[in-house]
Amino acid sequence: MILRCALLLTLLSAAALRAESPPPPEVIALLKETQSLQQQQRYVEAMVKLDEIEALAPGLADLYNLRGALYLTPALRDFDKATEQLDKAAALQPGAVAPLFNKAELLFVKHDWAAAAAAFQKLLDQFPKLPMQVRHLTLYKRLICEVKQGQFEAAEKTLKDHFKFMDDTPAYYYSQVAIAYGKDDEIKAKEWLSRADAIYKPAEASAYLDSLMEARWVGNISLPPLEKK
Repeated sequence: MILRCALLLTLLSAAALRAESPPPPEVIALLKETQSLQQQQRYVEAMVKLDEIEALAPGLADLYNLRGALYLTPALRDFDKATEQLDKAAALQPGAVAPLFNKAELLFVKHDWAAAAAAFQKLLDQFPKLPMQVRHLTLYKRLICEVKQGQFEAAEKTLKDHFKFMDDTPAYYYSQVAIAYGKDDEIKAKEWLSRADAIYKPAEASAYLDSLMEARWVGNISLPPLEKK
């Protein structure tokens, strides 16, 4: 499994960077190779590519954002290293969307639900005009945090205020899934999953499904066991 949401935000970050100061063509090519390796779940090879990028462009924020995202994948999961890399990315691009999203994602995969919800909300407050794909994913993750904290009224409000069944993203359907799982209604959750599967392609729903896996509502054997609190 890979954090597709991290890839999406990385692409946005790269686009913003190109508008300000385009990196050399060889660096852009290596970034694309790295993202391709991520998509193929060839994480170790992706790390090698990032080392090559760092030798050529050590001041490139996307380098550290990508590396931080890799350290959030189940295969390489290391929260301390992820934090270090994402902090570097944020320092190089203060206020950029991608590092802020991924730092919120780090709290999400650590199951620090209150802190994650606050981090996602801060992102929404700072960037009120996020593209729909990113905005919906951010709101959906905040909704999961609300469900995990037993805040069902808040979660239902998030669903009602922000998502519709005819949206271009599967946020409406997957939010229904999350709320159903939160209420221990597995039958209803699976019904909503089936509806989503009938409408959206796997690539469109992958980040949403990953979030259910991280919440431990949907199984994934590659995820490490939860640490006892």
